[in-house]
Amino acid sequence: MKKPLRGVSMDEELVFQVLEYARGQYPREIMLLLRGDRDGEFLRIKEVLSPPLQYNGRDFASVNVFYTPFTPSIIGTMHSHPSGVLKPSLQDLLSFMGKVMGIAAYPFEGKEHVAFFNRDGCEVPLFYSRTQPFAFLK
Repeated sequence: MKKPLRGVSMDEELVFQVLEYARGQYPREIMLLLRGDRDGEFLRIKEVLSPPLQYNGRDFASVNVFYTPFTPSIIGTMHSHPSGVLKPSLQDLLSFMGKVMGIAAYPFEGKEHVAFFNRDGCEVPLFYSRTQPFAFLK
């Protein structure tokens, strides 16, 4: 039996790149895919990918799942909330994909504007790492 998820590990620089991307797309939402793996009770996010053919609006972002890579290395999604709310909406939970969902909230200025959640909408602690190179792909 798998141990419950205790946290998410992500490079601090990658977090700031996501915030910068969200700030650049404001007031539209962004949608990203999280690539990584599980390390015991933690998920390690190694890359953040911008999926092809995504739709971005003022209060939504969507991805065509037929063009989304189907690989176990995609461990979740991340999107922005231009409203500034750092909690998942009911629609977010209904469209949950993977093991974790990240949200970046307006004004997208610091680490306090990023949070991760499990499938039940409970916050999962974020730990910052600097152990390996990470990439942000547009």
